Amino acid sequence: MMWSGSDSDIARRYLAELLAERQKLGPFMPVLPQCYRLLNQEILRVTNLLGNTPVIGQSGFEHANPLAFGGLHSSGGADMNGWQSRLPAEMSGLMHPLSPAQNWLSSPSTASGLIVKQTIRVDIPVDLYPNFNFVGRLLGPRGNSLKRVEATTECRVLIRGRGSIKDPAKEEIVRGKPGYEHLNEPLHILIEAELPVEIIDARLIQARDILEDLLKPVDESQDVYKKQQLRELALINGTLRDEGSPMSAGSVSPFHNSLGMKRAKTRG
Repeated sequence: MMWSGSDSDIARRYLAELLAERQKLGPFMPVLPQCYRLLNQEILRVTNLLGNTPVIGQSGFEHANPLAFGGLHSSGGADMNGWQSRLPAEMSGLMHPLSPAQNWLSSPSTASGLIVKQTIRVDIPVDLYPNFNFVGRLLGPRGNSLKRVEATTECRVLIRGRGSIKDPAKEEIVRGKPGYEHLNEPLHILIEAELPVEIIDARLIQARDILEDLLKPVDESQDVYKKQQLRELALINGTLRDEGSPMSAGSVSPFHNSLGMKRAKTRG
């Protein structure tokens, strides 16, 4: 089904409103995951109805290939500091898996079946915030926070560089050995994906934007994400108390059972 004429104009205005609402909802994504997911589904539905109408251009956004400087890589560890392009915030952060036919950054008719592998790098600002526990915030209780990012984006996330191994003594022992060359580099994240060419860019951007948001230090008194991680840890340990807990038992939480999710790799 395709819209035309006045219906198409109404649809474009509606889509613009949806995108604006999603941008406003972004900071609350960790505590309102279902709202965010439903909003993205509606954006996809309207975009598919509009078909080949250049919605992005008419909304005032320029759609450039965000991985134009990245190329293809057969293994992790590539230095992606030359990668510069970035989609607007309104286009990033899709929080549920998409099939190639649902990918709203490309037309369903363009699916080629070609699978490609790409890697991008995100530096962790340890120089600016030397006392902030970036690795703990990224991993979460038993690595569950990072597992959820991987499950949501279909990307593999690896924490690399100095400080990526929990035991400093072990890190010193393995430094310089084959497979541990990254320990001579500053702390950073590698995001790897092996997906259809039509969706891989959007997936990598999605993962990168989620991780970059997590790398922004937040005042502890206002850090809802950390409170949720502490609550999840208490649930795992069986020490959660309804009274006086960081978040009440009735609070909405984005954390779900992580069974079936792969364990995030942080070393080697």
